[in-house]
Amino acid sequence: MKIGVVVDASCDLPRSYIDEHRLIVLPNVLEFGEKEIIDSRDARETLAAYRRYVADKSLEARSRTLEVDAIRDLFLVDLVLRFDRVLVLCVSSNLGSVFSKATQASYAILQGYRQRRAEAGLVEPFALRVLDTGSVGPGEAVLAAEAIRMLEDERPPFEKARRTIRDLSRKITCLLVPNDLFYLRHRARGRGEDNLGPVAYRIGSALGIKPILEMRQGKSRISARSRGFESGVGSVLQRARTAISQGHARPIVAMSFGGDPRRVRELSAYQEFEAFAAVNRCDLHLSVMSATLALNVGPGAFSLAFIGD
Repeated sequence: MKIGVVVDASCDLPRSYIDEHRLIVLPNVLEFGEKEIIDSRDARETLAAYRRYVADKSLEARSRTLEVDAIRDLFLVDLVLRFDRVLVLCVSSNLGSVFSKATQASYAILQGYRQRRAEAGLVEPFALRVLDTGSVGPGEAVLAAEAIRMLEDERPPFEKARRTIRDLSRKITCLLVPNDLFYLRHRARGRGEDNLGPVAYRIGSALGIKPILEMRQGKSRISARSRGFESGVGSVLQRARTAISQGHARPIVAMSFGGDPRRVRELSAYQEFEAFAAVNRCDLHLSVMSATLALNVGPGAFSLAFIGD
């Protein structure tokens, strides 16, 4: 039985990992003024989008997922022939419409797959499950990586794996440190995220105070504040380190940066965390932050996620 895992483009995994484990990416469409670009987890294109569009605060920017018919066609034309079971992991339904549209598409897929598979000589029934991860960016990534590890190493029955992954999604902690508060105040706020009020925005911008945002089960809040970006990154890394050291988190951490990840690797806090991870056999995944997420939180933001126990 062949099992496929689908993620949307805001899932912050390195492209090399996606290609190695044959994940399928549902692209997002990004709109900057009248310009449209496709976000499909290509690091070079993402960095180019940062330079040309995301950093331009004058542009009206938003993201949208594929329409229901396009998702349906992707599955019926390709995936129902490549896999027997497919698990779709989506950004929190509070932040995007991927879950809703993929769920709608799944009904048509399950009604129409039989003829496609019969024509290809496939007799195994096809099954498709869509899961709301309740997270974003590295939160999606850490769950996808754990799902891949489970499917490749343990090979559980598909429904058991789905239930386990669903339960793990409720234990994801995703933390984000913005670099430029403009985006949280003026873009994320317009999409229902109102964590940064006008007073906090003015004071934070003037004094370099960065809010640390935490997302769990689709809900976000400011969990702490730090004086300066590097201090915030250090605090976030320390929180993951403590959770792993105390046995309260699985040994896997996903991270993303709104720019070239080499800048993060140069930070002493990250180098210390990397050494800690090696000693504790913790898998680290650091990638370019998706343009879909960076559009709302700004270039230069850092985000991290782990799964608690």
